[in-house]
Amino acid sequence: MDLHIFYAAAVLPPASVPATVTQRLLGTMINTALVCAVCALTPLPPAGRAGAGAGAILIGVVSQALTGAGPGGAVCGTRLHRTAPPPGPPGRAALKRAGLLLIASLATLGAAPLIMVVRTAGRAGWETTWFDRVSTTSVVSTRSRASYTLVIEGRPLALRAPTVLGRDPEAPPELDGAQRLAVLPEETTLSKTHALLEPTLSGVIVTDLRSTNRTFVVEVGHFRELVPGRGELVARGSTVYFGQAECSIR
Repeated sequence: MDLHIFYAAAVLPPASVPATVTQRLLGTMINTALVCAVCALTPLPPAGRAGAGAGAILIGVVSQALTGAGPGGAVCGTRLHRTAPPPGPPGRAALKRAGLLLIASLATLGAAPLIMVVRTAGRAGWETTWFDRVSTTSVVSTRSRASYTLVIEGRPLALRAPTVLGRDPEAPPELDGAQRLAVLPEETTLSKTHALLEPTLSGVIVTDLRSTNRTFVVEVGHFRELVPGRGELVARGSTVYFGQAECSIR
């Protein structure tokens, strides 16, 4: 294939994958245990102990805003990542997220955030809870990284970060932090902005971005069409068709 009809982003930087439910729950338990310990060990009247506990929570939130990780996250290997530009520590987004968590926790005695985190198990994509989406954050793992090779019409390309693929792709507003991978500009069945690919440890999450000629997956002889706008996990070794453009995931 001639290089003038195939172009792409050069090297995609490594990216962390979403934190597991276990990591998130353990981090929350550690943070809760630390706050309880501060309250119990502070030699003050009840009001003073409550104030000390509030101070411990504030320190954890500020630490997360400045570095992405509070005490629990540091121990469990998770970090709060800002999904909207500019890149860097979550900053105010972490404060906004903490406020939403506090409101939900007080209103439901802690049940709502717990249920929402547990329900993210096995679901595709990032930003899988409402407080993550509203605050434009996601919790990522600092201990695990996913890397794949996309072979598009015979040409290998690295996939190490959430990537929008198409002939001349533009990332949707909610995916401003995603890489852009421009391929096959003369392939008319491939939309200008065709699909989002997100590498995870379990496979690549492929989301058809309401393309004209749709996206199809072939896995172990099974052929299926992806529902536009809904991410689906595609295993390593599968073949994806963006329109008629063939892509193998390795």
